[in-house]
Amino acid sequence: MGTLPPGPRTSIPSLVRYMRDPIGCMQPLTQKYGDPFCFPGKPPLVMTGDPAGIKAIYTADPDTFEPLNQDLGVFIGPRSLILASGAPHKRARKLMMPPFQGARMRAYGEQMVRLAEERAATFQVGQTVTMSDVLQELSLAVILQVVFGVTERAGMDALAKLLLEFTNGISPLLALFPALRREFGGIGPYARFLGRRRRLHAALDELIKKGRATGPREDILSLLLAARTEDGEPMDDDEIRDQLILLVVAGHETTAIAIAWALYALHRPENAATLGRLREELASLGPDPEPEKLGKLPYLEAVCNETLRRFPLAPAPAPRKLLRPLDVMGYNLPAGTGVVAAISVAHFREDVYPEPMRFSPERFLDRSYSPFEFLPYGGGARRCLGAAMASYEMKLVLGTWLRRHRLRLASSKPDNGAVRAANAGPASGVKMIVEGPLG
Repeated sequence: MGTLPPGPRTSIPSLVRYMRDPIGCMQPLTQKYGDPFCFPGKPPLVMTGDPAGIKAIYTADPDTFEPLNQDLGVFIGPRSLILASGAPHKRARKLMMPPFQGARMRAYGEQMVRLAEERAATFQVGQTVTMSDVLQELSLAVILQVVFGVTERAGMDALAKLLLEFTNGISPLLALFPALRREFGGIGPYARFLGRRRRLHAALDELIKKGRATGPREDILSLLLAARTEDGEPMDDDEIRDQLILLVVAGHETTAIAIAWALYALHRPENAATLGRLREELASLGPDPEPEKLGKLPYLEAVCNETLRRFPLAPAPAPRKLLRPLDVMGYNLPAGTGVVAAISVAHFREDVYPEPMRFSPERFLDRSYSPFEFLPYGGGARRCLGAAMASYEMKLVLGTWLRRHRLRLASSKPDNGAVRAANAGPASGVKMIVEGPLG
């Protein structure tokens, strides 16, 4: 028989706390029960933010696990990479990896910068801008061009509308509670979501069909269509559609939220020196730096890393289910147990990050962190495939905007975050006032 660590007897108070404070919801649990702790459920879920516990999970044989939440296939597709395990996961990841490697990301840099400049050109002095909304539109435009290869305005607008309807229809309640997924005669929120999903699937199927007829291009869809296994087998249309939806759901809002949090943190009064130092670094590149040079700035990278540490997008993403027993920090967890690395515990450990609630990019210049201490994109065999693209886009958008525009927060009230689908985004949306161009 295996053993489980202590934890709360019921999940309800913790879920309420998560809805109210998605970033800080786990600290009280570790203070009360220690690390690791066990979250009740079917199956029970063991969470750890200790580097030793995270290492035990991330370095275990990948075949030790399968995804815990298979029911999420209704949202992201049953053949999505995040829901695959074993040989199918290895095959899909190998097929999808080439478009997301560093050299390929650099090729997309000019598109990212151009789109950021075009969006910022619409800012007017004195205007109040809700950055979460603007960045969601911008990140979606990047996905439409870089991932789907859609560049004409009419096509971008039509697909953007379908994608936003789809992603915004994934409410936290529908994601957390499968029992609420009832159609109620076609009038409930789940029925509306299914209608949006059908319309999106039809549009993506047509895009895939056109992509096969058009031949190779530089967008990620074309690269996925051309991908082959060692035996020469391609991905079929249904699998490609599921992977495209995953890239949208896992990519566009998360990147937008991360950039919004960075703008929020940099423009807090207590972080004025941080913003000043970043502007000096950006100015050192001259008026029109190449995207690759912008992406290599050390302090800009430190700012992005500190944002991802201080404002984790999900407290404990991508839980896994044990197919065989696993030892985690003295507990022999039995098969069938869920396990997960608790990012919002790991990123706030005082022994790793002194004064963890302080926004201090310098900590990423002073030392390096192991993948079991800093894990914004998860880790192990299931580390986020789009991590390089998300980090690159974050640096290029921040660098492009802050080089040219003066902004200030519309309110100095602290923002503790709010649940947006499966992510922890700013509750305020980060409302900022455009003060004018730099210089």
